[in-house]
Amino acid sequence: MRAALALLCLAASGTAAAAAQVVDIAWTPEGRFTHTATLALRELLEVCGKLPRGGRVAWSFEAGAPLPFNIHVHQGKAVVYPAKLDKAEKAQGLQVFDAEPAHCWMWTNTAAEAVKVSVELQQTPR
Repeated sequence: MRAALALLCLAASGTAAAAAQVVDIAWTPEGRFTHTATLALRELLEVCGKLPRGGRVAWSFEAGAPLPFNIHVHQGKAVVYPAKLDKAEKAQGLQVFDAEPAHCWMWTNTAAEAVKVSVELQQTPR
């Protein structure tokens, strides 16, 4: 399932990636998730998880170089992008889960060398 999801995301991103790191969000009892990864050239990181419709997540990330970033959700054969940045070293926002499928935060390393990415997600009250 995770491999199929990664392949769908590669197709949706339009980027030929060398490899994919697909991470399932494991929330702490306080509703927090953090993850740090180092991405090789053309490698992507995808962090995915489900919340009930109306759930809210404050998110932020920092990367060692400007990288393409998006938040997306698969709705049938369609991919919807609530957020998409061509290149960013850091960003933050609030994502409201408006659909039941998992929402995914994704980065693709288009830099000339390995890049470290750190992400923090925090569930917030409705």
